[in-house]
Amino acid sequence: MHLILLWALVALIGRVHCKCSLAPIVDDERSIAYACTHGDLNDLDEISSDADWIEFTVSRFHLIPDNAFWRFKNLRRLSFYNCHVNFIAPDAFAGLNRLEWLIFHGTKIHAARSIWFRPLTNLRKLVLDRCSLVHIEPDIFRMLPRVETLGLRDNDLDCLPTEELSYLRLLKVVRIDGNPWLCECRHRLDEYFRSRSIVQEAECTRQITVCRKYQCMTPIGLPVLPSILTTQQLYDFSRERTVNRGNEFQTNVFTSLDRLPDKTTWIEISGLSIETLPKYAFFRFGNSLRNLDLNDCQISVIESGAFAGLHKLQRLSLVGNRFPILGSNWFRDLVSLQQLILQRNYIEQIERTALWHVGNTLRHLDIRDNLLRCIAIEELAEMKTLERLDAAGNPWLCTCRENLQNFLTQRKVGFEINSGRCYESEDDISDGNTGWREQQMIVEDTSITTGKVHWTSFEDTIKQSNITIVRPPPSTPPRPKIHGIMAQPPVYEGLCYPEKPNGSIYVCKAITSIEELTIIPLTVQTINVTLSNIKKIPQNTFVRFNGYLTRLELRDCGIETIEPRAFTNLHNLQYLSLRSNQLESINADTVQGLYNLKHLDISHNNIYRITNDVFDNLRYLINLDMSDNSMNCIGVEYMDQRLRYLTSLDVSNNPWSCLCGTKLAEFLDTRDIKYDKNSLLLREDCYASTQPETTIIPMISTTASTSLWNETIEGTCMSHQDNTGIRYRCTGGNLLLLQSIPTDVTAIEFHEGHLPRLPSDSFSRFMNLRELIIRNSGLTTVEQGAFKGLHMLENLTIQDNPLEMIGSSWFVLEHLERLDVRGNSVKYIEPGSFRNLNRLSYLNLEGNDLRCIFTSDLNDMPDVYIVEFSGNPLKWRCRVELEQFLEARKIRFIKIENSCEGKKIMRNLLLQNKTDGTFDCPSDCSMATDIVRHFSIISILPLLITLVY
Repeated sequence: MHLILLWALVALIGRVHCKCSLAPIVDDERSIAYACTHGDLNDLDEISSDADWIEFTVSRFHLIPDNAFWRFKNLRRLSFYNCHVNFIAPDAFAGLNRLEWLIFHGTKIHAARSIWFRPLTNLRKLVLDRCSLVHIEPDIFRMLPRVETLGLRDNDLDCLPTEELSYLRLLKVVRIDGNPWLCECRHRLDEYFRSRSIVQEAECTRQITVCRKYQCMTPIGLPVLPSILTTQQLYDFSRERTVNRGNEFQTNVFTSLDRLPDKTTWIEISGLSIETLPKYAFFRFGNSLRNLDLNDCQISVIESGAFAGLHKLQRLSLVGNRFPILGSNWFRDLVSLQQLILQRNYIEQIERTALWHVGNTLRHLDIRDNLLRCIAIEELAEMKTLERLDAAGNPWLCTCRENLQNFLTQRKVGFEINSGRCYESEDDISDGNTGWREQQMIVEDTSITTGKVHWTSFEDTIKQSNITIVRPPPSTPPRPKIHGIMAQPPVYEGLCYPEKPNGSIYVCKAITSIEELTIIPLTVQTINVTLSNIKKIPQNTFVRFNGYLTRLELRDCGIETIEPRAFTNLHNLQYLSLRSNQLESINADTVQGLYNLKHLDISHNNIYRITNDVFDNLRYLINLDMSDNSMNCIGVEYMDQRLRYLTSLDVSNNPWSCLCGTKLAEFLDTRDIKYDKNSLLLREDCYASTQPETTIIPMISTTASTSLWNETIEGTCMSHQDNTGIRYRCTGGNLLLLQSIPTDVTAIEFHEGHLPRLPSDSFSRFMNLRELIIRNSGLTTVEQGAFKGLHMLENLTIQDNPLEMIGSSWFVLEHLERLDVRGNSVKYIEPGSFRNLNRLSYLNLEGNDLRCIFTSDLNDMPDVYIVEFSGNPLKWRCRVELEQFLEARKIRFIKIENSCEGKKIMRNLLLQNKTDGTFDCPSDCSMATDIVRHFSIISILPLLITLVY
């Protein structure tokens, strides 16, 4: 009876078009589950207070306010998919004491804050996948003692403190792949998980059979100050650096650090009044900052998190400030700190565990000229790498000083402690020794408010690091446009030309403006535009082709925006491909005028939302491919009503949510459309108990491989001889066409062919082959040993194919010098893919779908000296780490840096009350324009920080 009432309610909700509806649950899940699509938090009014599962997908809210779910006392699961949430109020989850699952997927929260999780004492699963996370406050883990599953997949994290993870005592499963982890930090994480028997789940694509080896960002060795320097030497060193580099300016506001580039390796601030050092103060420089000096800045308060994200910092100097207590949480992120200088800061107390966070790396501690009476031996006992302690100029208690000296001597740690007078008790210091305190005080001129900022960029550091790398010149020269590091990508000369003599098919490649289509006659039937740079399709672009155009392809063009009526009047268009672009949403205006469209391909974009009114304009659609996007949900019921002729629907490789994915599976079953049931849903975020995952290794049957050779031969080849040997150029061919090519050929080119799979030993008989090109031939699968026997191969090009990954077993090519895989759909490079390319000098990864290129992969190629990677949707940290690695190794690349990118992230971290999640920043954001633009914000930053925190 209860179920009948529930489904009656479903029918009622469907009639009034509510945004939230009851969702069926499979696998005997007894839950009252509501799925809310394309809505906002006001739709919670439609939901019963007894609900124990609420899922929001593709919704319109950016803010989760305080007490948003207060009345749902029985709520056990709460999910957000592609909701673009970027501000969560401190008490947003108040009252959810029974919540067991909290899932965020595809949001933009950037930083996970501990205050959010304070009420969630019963949380067992926390998933923060693909949330643009750059930082996680360590205190989060102390508040979640019952968490068993932690998901941090596909974010922008580079390190996590393992000592904080120890508070998750019940942790069983973690998912942390897809982050640009620093290698040392990733090694510590792996050791920790191994010691606790915690399972690491890796997200593997269908082609990948083994997911054991992890990828990480290789550390870059940069010069650091010697571990022991006197005050005068430090001053001279800083002065020498400033004089040599000339990077210096005067300022009276701390937020003038906006002038500095993201990749800054050394910052010294002196004489600037900074009463409070705010959290995330230097976060933007975490990818490169090695040395930080804050001298005579009158700092009295250092907020927890002020040094957050500085995982590469090796030297921190705080001299001449006014903080009486060394906080226990200040140094938690400084996992690489070697030298800590704390002179003349009026420090009276070091909180317990304050130095433990740097105990594995710190070599030199300088606490001279403070007000310390004693340091607990237990505090120093955790400092395993300490080599020297400078502690003179403090009013030491006699007993404490003696114990300290004995401890340091026993540990063979060098030290300097004042050997003069000491004090028997605290009373002796406070009563009759005020003169000592006055002696330590520094006379300050309060009339001087302007300080100096000295800094050094990563490029300057590399230039003066004297790194010498000698590489032999390549036998085949790379593109002549690349010479050193360029500010802009290369310019390709585009061309539109008829593919057939009758002019019914036109092909355009490498064009930079849609206006170049004006040379195409209006009677053309097919237009194919590929590998171009077209950000926007304006309205009425194709209106002149009305009545004739039946097929239109716009692939690999970088399209971000399609204006309304762009395809208007294309009444006879039957096939439209927008594959491999940068689209994020599709609405009715996008497809306006395509009333007779039968085939639509929008795969390999970043699409997270398709509105229901799209299907009103596509009633005759037969084939729809929306694979490889960011879709979490779609209007299944609406699609079922409108698309009556749909017989083929590809929804693979989308992160479908549990409740919406269940509906989609039912729709596909009803229409008898084939799909992969095991990969359709994010099963680990759907059911409480899942079967243990097993790695399935695809077996290549003999009959499958043999069937390729039983096909009818297709295509034609033309040969000619040049100074390198015999070259064959084949067009429209299949694998069988290789039989017609002689074995002594030196170059083979496959263009516009049909090569969906390359079996093992495909080219083994071409022992003299030096160049192989496979372009636009539909290649999706490369089997192990496909290039076996090509011992003389020097140039390999795989371009413009739907290839999604690069396998670790493909390239056992000891003589390969150039590898070009541009313009494919590569999302993943398997670890070790380049380990056998010892002679490779040129690598091109342009125009793929890589979100991260791990420097640990590039380390396997000692001779590579040109790498091209533009046109990939790289994450912030991935791009910065990659550029720094290439610069340090003196590897040439095309530098396309958004100078406002780091500042934009900082705005999201600091100005959390700005709920639109954007920060307007011009593409040509120079230093001068930045200063003018930011001062209006800079002037109110201290007030905003105070209000938010």
